[in-house]
Amino acid sequence: MREVERKFRASRGLVLPDLTGRIPSVASIDPAVTHRMTAVYYDTSDLRLARAGITLRHRPGGSDDGWHLKLPLGPRANGVRDELQRPGNGTEPPEELGKLVTAYVRFAEVQPAATLITDRQSLVLRDEAGAPLAEIVDDQVTVQGVGRVSAGFREIEVEDCGGGDEVLSAVSNVLQEAGAVGGEFMPKLVRSLGARATAPPDPPLPEPARPTDPAGVVLTGYLRENVRKLIAEDVRFRQSGADAVHQLRVAARRMRTALKAFAPLVDLEWADPLRDELKWFASTLGVSRDSEVLLERLLGELDRMSPELVLGPMRARLEQFVGGALASGLAEAQELLDSERYLTLLERLVDGAWTPRMTELAAAPARDVLPGLVRKSWHRLGVRVARVRETHDPGDYHEVRIAAKRARYAAEAVAPVFGLPAARFAKEVVKIQDVLGEHQDAITAQETLRRLAQSSSGRSVGFTCGLLHAVEQRRAAAAREQFHEIWPEVARRRYRSWLTP
Repeated sequence: MREVERKFRASRGLVLPDLTGRIPSVASIDPAVTHRMTAVYYDTSDLRLARAGITLRHRPGGSDDGWHLKLPLGPRANGVRDELQRPGNGTEPPEELGKLVTAYVRFAEVQPAATLITDRQSLVLRDEAGAPLAEIVDDQVTVQGVGRVSAGFREIEVEDCGGGDEVLSAVSNVLQEAGAVGGEFMPKLVRSLGARATAPPDPPLPEPARPTDPAGVVLTGYLRENVRKLIAEDVRFRQSGADAVHQLRVAARRMRTALKAFAPLVDLEWADPLRDELKWFASTLGVSRDSEVLLERLLGELDRMSPELVLGPMRARLEQFVGGALASGLAEAQELLDSERYLTLLERLVDGAWTPRMTELAAAPARDVLPGLVRKSWHRLGVRVARVRETHDPGDYHEVRIAAKRARYAAEAVAPVFGLPAARFAKEVVKIQDVLGEHQDAITAQETLRRLAQSSSGRSVGFTCGLLHAVEQRRAAAAREQFHEIWPEVARRRYRSWLTP
């Protein structure tokens, strides 16, 4: 369930304003309904969930009896969260909900953090047809410590029930005129626990950096951004989010590239083992991602083929041959994300994003250090392009693509400091990455079609395999030709002027 709401702090003496006639689209307001709720909130001892804006609670009785998990959509999705509800009693969250927050919790224990008793008054605003537009919830909250009352506060929420932002904004304006304090979104648990729950998330957001700031600040920000991305995509994968495996691999590859490209800034005894683990992680996820891309590609080509040329159960064979690898890869990815090795990697990444092990060079100004390191990535790309122009070997084209990806990631890592020139450079290099990605996909498709045709199940579809193979040969040749056409433009010096001192 998608929850869109706005929260307000209010004094106990504030009188909830009469909204009759104040909101144009509101035709009626239901009589106020009051009831008392008790909820036990769960978290780690250092409040990792609360600090990330996540709520995990158990509420007995009433219409929403059971367990509730609220997940924010991102640091900028203020007031918008996905809420999952599951039945159950006891002191252990359901395994399904517990797994969703694995990347945040890791090896820590989830335990009761606070008990909140809420005396709630709710009003539903309706349009002329009687459809709900918004619900106003006025909560008087008491926080229970061990055997005593430890805190109390009042909170007003306005939740969207169909009226959208227009109704939310109008109601918010009326509440603020009456003295409610808006402009912030803070879950009840965070408000009840105070400073500990409002500490920076784990890991924290990147700090803004300038060219005169230490180079290490820029690298630290990039690591923080991608560790946070990896954790968020972990949750999305566990929710069966589309493209989550791809984004997990991208985050891992970006960090691995950064630790390599900016190696002079980091302690290699710390960074090299971390790079090895990131490589293991991305490679293990590769089976499912590569199979997903390949199956979509070949089925798309098959759909574009004239029906009279499709001999035998070609679609079924592709779904069995490639789809089987995809299913196996997804199962392996799920097993990976539940493994102790992965959780250990996450712990190391979070720790490194807080305090990466830096060398003395990391203290030098970013403008004096980082362009030269990006320039080395560009040089490595140039060396591989020179080689492929001589050999035209498919494997060498793949090496060019990998080098282009690394140069792009290095430029994107420093773009927050060097701005548009770095972003333009990265955008040009992406062109190489994209066209040679198409080339590599065509090569992989050819290999797969040959293996399918030679397999025992491929005898009845050999003819169509051959036709698809020819299509992929043409696509690979077109990609090679396109690469040689666009390289001179990508290599123009104007895109690299910022790399020269």
